[in-house]
Amino acid sequence: MPQPVQRLDLEKSFDLIMSQAITKNINLQQTIDTAIQETQEMMQQGIDISDPSVVTPLESIANQYSEISPQCNQLLMELVQQQMKQLSGQESSQFANEF
Repeated sequence: MPQPVQRLDLEKSFDLIMSQAITKNINLQQTIDTAIQETQEMMQQGIDISDPSVVTPLESIANQYSEISPQCNQLLMELVQQQMKQLSGQESSQFANEF
């Protein structure tokens, strides 16, 4: 006759699952942070990250991990907007300097 599952075993299993989930969450956050930094480096190099032919690290991570793709996409949109503002500010300065 099979022995009933002990409550202690269930608690250990739950603790293990939670520990793995926390570790995965921390690792994904580190992955996102790295992707943000690498995308910002692309921006600093003058790469237009809104160009559809350019695949940014944030886009790559979003494609790899569906559970964080909305967060990655939102971060990418914010960086694109930031880059657009920077570029429009530079163009205004250059235009003002010409006259």
